[in-house]
Amino acid sequence: MGTISVNRLAGLSLIFGPIIAFVLFLIEPGGLLVDSANVSDAIGSITAKSTNAALTNVTNTGIIIGLALILSGLYALMRNVTLQGNGKALAQMGFFMIFVGLTGWILSGGIDFILADAQSSDQIMGTVPVYSTGLALLYAGGIALGFGGFIFALGLSTRDDFNRIVSLLAALVSLAVMVFFVLAVLSNDGLDTFISLARSFYVLLVIWYGYLGFGLMNRPDPELWQ
Repeated sequence: MGTISVNRLAGLSLIFGPIIAFVLFLIEPGGLLVDSANVSDAIGSITAKSTNAALTNVTNTGIIIGLALILSGLYALMRNVTLQGNGKALAQMGFFMIFVGLTGWILSGGIDFILADAQSSDQIMGTVPVYSTGLALLYAGGIALGFGGFIFALGLSTRDDFNRIVSLLAALVSLAVMVFFVLAVLSNDGLDTFISLARSFYVLLVIWYGYLGFGLMNRPDPELWQ
């Protein structure tokens, strides 16, 4: 049995990780397609998750795996960039900010396992503070992810082996994600609107991750790794 190259496996992670996470984001209870509830509606969101407990647990397990695959792929890409050429400092800084952001989202997904266990009205009311904690992790993760993606994409834009225009567009999209999450924190009245906008721009980041994944699959492993 042959040994798969680091870059090929990392590229596959960047292609399938975002797709897995995004599709499951869509169908997780309380999200866009199943018992949809506004982010600001804690009771409605918890009820959706607890009413569909099995689906909540399955989708969040997949989301956590998908986000972890993104981190795995971006780490290998960052290592490629930092071995030689321009953009080393920005790529490394951006990756670790993305790491913090996606870790926050992974922890937020873990909190949903607790929310799914709330079956009675009293239990649902009692888990509102838990839901709020998950929402705080979502905010913090989104801000860190957006800023980290902005820095990371700027680093790639300085290199000859990455498309400058695509990288700069990804930097702008990432910055928009960060701004929308900041506005969601600052504006209670516009919370649901700004979270929806952030999620819509995240779709573009999913496409960007896949684009990076295809490119990474075609890069030979650096000699240092062989």
